[in-house]
Amino acid sequence: MAKNNWLVPSLIAIGSISVGLSIYLSTQSEKQKSSSRPLARIEVNLGKTFILRRSMTKKELLNRKSQVFKLDSVETPPDGDATLEFDSAYRIRVQENSLVTLDEEKDRVVLIIKRGEVQVENFGREGGVFISREGTRWEATDYENVFKKQTLPDSLPEVAASESTAGLTSPIGNGLSAEYIQDILKTARGSFFKCYTQALQRTPGIVGQASISFTIESTGKISNAEISHCSINDADFKRCLIDAIRRVEFTSFDGDPITTAFPIKFE
Repeated sequence: MAKNNWLVPSLIAIGSISVGLSIYLSTQSEKQKSSSRPLARIEVNLGKTFILRRSMTKKELLNRKSQVFKLDSVETPPDGDATLEFDSAYRIRVQENSLVTLDEEKDRVVLIIKRGEVQVENFGREGGVFISREGTRWEATDYENVFKKQTLPDSLPEVAASESTAGLTSPIGNGLSAEYIQDILKTARGSFFKCYTQALQRTPGIVGQASISFTIESTGKISNAEISHCSINDADFKRCLIDAIRRVEFTSFDGDPITTAFPIKFE
């Protein structure tokens, strides 16, 4: 009778252990399946792009295309640029000098920005991809359309080459080369950025383009500066741009004054 008293508890204990082991093995199997499923496809746009596998313990150079898995990170140097494509139809560009990590929570992909910036180029299924930055998580659509427009930009306005100087690298007569003019204007982007920042404080979320025409005199000074086009309807912003371009100085040169235009994209 004593043996029978021990038999039932023993069978129950063995059964409990078997059930627990079965659940554990099943959970581990699901985790392995999840970690082996690619979260996105990546393609290099320009420059170099690196993928850091296994929680950033293995770094590999991406040649052209590859797949990104859970806890993989994507790193772009200052001259690199790559695009991530997701099954939810989202397409997100990892901009230059950035580091992002992909994670997954309850079948939702989370893109964690650790450095730099991303740009949502194509919107997909609602709730398909989330973007996390500095501990705050946004649905990818809201990150692009709400968060980025409410936050002052970290980067300077993009400088586009003007038609009058694009593609020219040789000196213009005895004057200045188009390459030199573009380089000097790029160094002055901080002033244009300040104008844009002030405009954003007055009207949050504004984006647009402006084109400033001006003449470079042989002394290197700017004259005849005016806004030839501006999609941002803000008089103070336009005046600020004119003041900023007038403060730019070039080296003196021989020859006739040079008239050109300077398009800028603000976003």
